[in-house]
Amino acid sequence: MPRSMPIQNTVSSYACKALRAVSVLVLASAVLPVLMAEPAAAQDDGNANGTLDVNALPPAPGLIFDVQAGEYILFDGLVDRLSDRKYVLIGEKHDNPIHHHHQAQLVDALSKTETRNRAIVWEMFTRDQQNTLDHNWQDIPISELGPAMAWEDRGWPSWHDYAPIAQAARDNGLMMVAGNLPDPILRPMVTEGNSAIPDDLANQLDLPDMPTEILDRFNVEIAEGHCNMLPDSMLGGFSAVQFARDASLARAMSDATRIEDIDGAFLIAGAMHVRQTIAAPWHLRRYEPELAANDIAVVSLIEADDPGPDASLVEDYAMRFGAPDDIDFMWFTNDIARGDPCQNLGMGE
Repeated sequence: MPRSMPIQNTVSSYACKALRAVSVLVLASAVLPVLMAEPAAAQDDGNANGTLDVNALPPAPGLIFDVQAGEYILFDGLVDRLSDRKYVLIGEKHDNPIHHHHQAQLVDALSKTETRNRAIVWEMFTRDQQNTLDHNWQDIPISELGPAMAWEDRGWPSWHDYAPIAQAARDNGLMMVAGNLPDPILRPMVTEGNSAIPDDLANQLDLPDMPTEILDRFNVEIAEGHCNMLPDSMLGGFSAVQFARDASLARAMSDATRIEDIDGAFLIAGAMHVRQTIAAPWHLRRYEPELAANDIAVVSLIEADDPGPDASLVEDYAMRFGAPDDIDFMWFTNDIARGDPCQNLGMGE
């Protein structure tokens, strides 16, 4: 669910951030191929003499890390390793425009491989908006799609930042799917639980009892995400909503593949919705127990910390999402200037 954050960016500070982002991306794209081009044997010998092992470098903006392989890869390598995956989930930080640029780039590149014809499911569009989305999708310019879908009125960051993803979808003839739960049922679910879900949707989602380990993780994350100001009695209700939203996104992805000529799906969603062991992929495996281990791929766009003497390692970033195997590919980016979302926040504000 989107959460507004005070962001005080002057034109000059934004320009500095943009210049820093471009500079780091250029540096990463220039240096990494040179390092990776060294023969493996040379790298091994160098390690013994104390020289650089590229895969031991701390993450920095522009770098992509394959978690299972334990190595940094280039963008073309990412596309190659994802090309035949049935489901590709691309997690984001909602208010970072760099993330949406990268999502668009990856959707476009994978669609041009023509290995699979994937639909594109959006967390930001709700199921009750599907007819409106279908009506507008081919008839209006991409720049007007967000306003037609009440995008910013519903609390999402600027449609301008997300529009390149939609443009990539249109350029490649992808089906657009509204994946999230309808807004009107979310508040009732906090107090009434799954009984607030309409019968037809409840039958589609077929929600099981939430496993204790998932409930416990959600409760902690939701408490922290609300600045530890939610009463403990409300955490279970918020966790039930999160569990159902992940199921809704997964169900939309799975249902899309039942449409003729569609054999996969992308998911555009917040990073917490794409985690392998706890979120939408967990539900995908409920709906399609025959899925092979590599049929689902999670790419998470992650803001790299500022460099320093105690720089975080890949494993540190993985644990911020809850488990070391929740993400398959980490794509590191710059952060953006933000205020403190908990400052001056009180219940009822």
